[in-house]
Amino acid sequence: MKLRPHHILCICNYIGRGYSESFEENMSKLAAKLRSGVSFTAVSGADDVCAACPNNRGGVCEAEEKVRRYDKAAAELFGFTPGAVYAFEELSGKAVKLMSDEAAHAAVCGDCEWFGLCRDVINNRKIKIKK
Repeated sequence: MKLRPHHILCICNYIGRGYSESFEENMSKLAAKLRSGVSFTAVSGADDVCAACPNNRGGVCEAEEKVRRYDKAAAELFGFTPGAVYAFEELSGKAVKLMSDEAAHAAVCGDCEWFGLCRDVINNRKIKIKK
């Protein structure tokens, strides 16, 4: 499995909502695998999450500049090295700690369209999880 840096944050808070039904199916499978202990290979571009994203245009995101900014900030925080293999739990602990500080979290991906939902999940508000 391949994963880009900022998707570690996304997967930590993923509750079954996404851009499209095919994206949600893919993300749900990936999140379940990672949460069960499967390792992943760090990449610096499109990954297995991107594979089913409607914003993916031949391996390049429609919002490429924005996602590269997210990746750069997340990579620095995690000590993420492209090509290295990680256990999800190794980096998800760092991600959860980062996201416990709203300002630090916002500094990485505060302009993401999913940031509000992410904060709701973090703050343990009642969110309807899509099944």
